[in-house]
Amino acid sequence: MAQRRSVALISDDLLFASRLQAAFRRVKGEFALVVGDQVPQAPTIFVDLNSRTDERLATITGLRQARPDVEIVGFCNHDDRALRRRALAAGATRVVNNSALQTVALLLAGYDVREQQ
Repeated sequence: MAQRRSVALISDDLLFASRLQAAFRRVKGEFALVVGDQVPQAPTIFVDLNSRTDERLATITGLRQARPDVEIVGFCNHDDRALRRRALAAGATRVVNNSALQTVALLLAGYDVREQQ
């Protein structure tokens, strides 16, 4: 089994936050919601690209410069290819669909998603 890690979420959308919180609660994992500008030292950070796009892209750039080894995962609508390219260019490790957020978060945190089914 992979080592389990905490993740952080940069988002102002309570729906995404509550979904991630519920998923991590089911596996007794650690999850931090970022409110404001304080980004915790989590090894994996999810960045909501569905709103405040330019600000969030700047956040990705800043995180990548300050913490080159951090896993930065952007998430957005499945059909927004231009935004995906911009996020990757800004320094995101990967960009996933909104619908894949919970599964990818649990996988990257070291949880077996089959436990959730």
